[in-house]
Amino acid sequence: MRSVKVGSILVVEDDKSLSEAYSITLGSAGYETALAFDGVEALKLLEKDQYELILLDLKMPHMDGVQFLKEYKKRYKDRQTKLVVFSNYDLQNEVKQAYELGIDKYFLKSWASPNDLLKIIEEVIEQK
Repeated sequence: MRSVKVGSILVVEDDKSLSEAYSITLGSAGYETALAFDGVEALKLLEKDQYELILLDLKMPHMDGVQFLKEYKKRYKDRQTKLVVFSNYDLQNEVKQAYELGIDKYFLKSWASPNDLLKIIEEVIEQK
């Protein structure tokens, strides 16, 4: 298992164009990104690498964000990875579950510009 690479972010988002946009935005700010298009793919990446932060969509095929968080917590409960959840939907029940599973932040994608995204990521990474 590799150690956590500072400045590394795993983006878990099923919309490929949005994933690429996030990757470009984060890359331009100096972050190294990896992309997964659902929770299953994200768990496979986490078997070999650790990330400083996971940016996780709630609504995805195969394994949604809440299912991913449950499995992540089972497998990697000792990791100190920051977890940021986002969605285009106001999913109050899922957001409540996500906070209960230990996420650090939630935001609506439609309300966050690329600069807002960077600000959110930086705030969460700086939290102790």
